[in-house]
Amino acid sequence: MPISRIGAIAPSSAAATSSPILSSLFTKILTHRPAVLHIHQVVAHNPELLRAQAQYAAALREHSAISRPLQEILIIRIAQINGSTYEQSVHRPIAINLGVPAAKVDSVAHWQTEMALFEDASERAALLYVEEAAGEGTVTDKVFTELEQHYSKQAIVDLSALVGWYVGNTRFTKALQITNEGIE
Repeated sequence: MPISRIGAIAPSSAAATSSPILSSLFTKILTHRPAVLHIHQVVAHNPELLRAQAQYAAALREHSAISRPLQEILIIRIAQINGSTYEQSVHRPIAINLGVPAAKVDSVAHWQTEMALFEDASERAALLYVEEAAGEGTVTDKVFTELEQHYSKQAIVDLSALVGWYVGNTRFTKALQITNEGIE
């Protein structure tokens, strides 16, 4: 099965090894992951875009006022809202590796009724914000006011940027029919 409807640039391909940008990026990715993700192999058709995306995604993860485990829960919920099985295939194992219990990861779609797993008020405020921001995009004053009670301005910017990035990724992966990780 092809990785996407436009193909992909594999890390060992001539296109990747002959491009200093791709060679460097793929080497860096492979220092943190066992394989280069399908989405990276597709974006590699534009090496400069892949480089810019890698820098932005790193900033989202590493310089955020939102904890990494919560980021992963929110990314999974964004992917669910937008019908992206690809993003869920990537972020489920990341969440678990970061210490989020599998039962909690598997219950993200039903977080509002899973009080025992989602009892933290700040986490629930972030999830409610994601429900509105990643869905229609309009966030009610009530939801925003609740969010402000738990998060700093930087955290709200970080959360909003996370929503924007992953809504975009869900659309990108669906439009190009990028196969879920683990499926070649």
